[in-house]
Amino acid sequence: MIKIIWILLFTLTFSSGYAEIKMKIVEPLRFRNINHTELGKNQVVAISHVEIYTTNKEEDLGKRISFKFPPYINMTNRRKWIKVEKVGMDRKENFIVLERERELVKFYAILDRRELDKGEEIEIIEGEYVGQLPIVMGVYTKSLNRVELEKGEGHDATTKD
Repeated sequence: MIKIIWILLFTLTFSSGYAEIKMKIVEPLRFRNINHTELGKNQVVAISHVEIYTTNKEEDLGKRISFKFPPYINMTNRRKWIKVEKVGMDRKENFIVLERERELVKFYAILDRRELDKGEEIEIIEGEYVGQLPIVMGVYTKSLNRVELEKGEGHDATTKD
């Protein structure tokens, strides 16, 4: 009986330490209907959706998640490489603050249509172009509210959790 109590206390104590913020690709970066998704003159846009979710809602809500990604990516159809000049997010800042258990973030890439056709044969140009967008995700602790500081709760605002 004592062993069961110890095991139960051990699992309850350390179970909150294994909470994670996870990232799942809902829709990969893909150029669809390249003739119809014009953004501007000779520009085509590709959109990707990434879902960010937490396993511990109480501790992780309010945390800041920042994203870093390269300014361009390369894509290939196994015969030809193209350079996608601009990569970004749907928000001005490259971070979000977790306000819900699940957040959906949109990433986009803009391709100059002149990159596709530079006078090569049609067999070289045709095909599905595949590439990878490396995203570095950083998770930062939530900041203390002014209300908590006025009440005298919490630590000094400069300390980390």
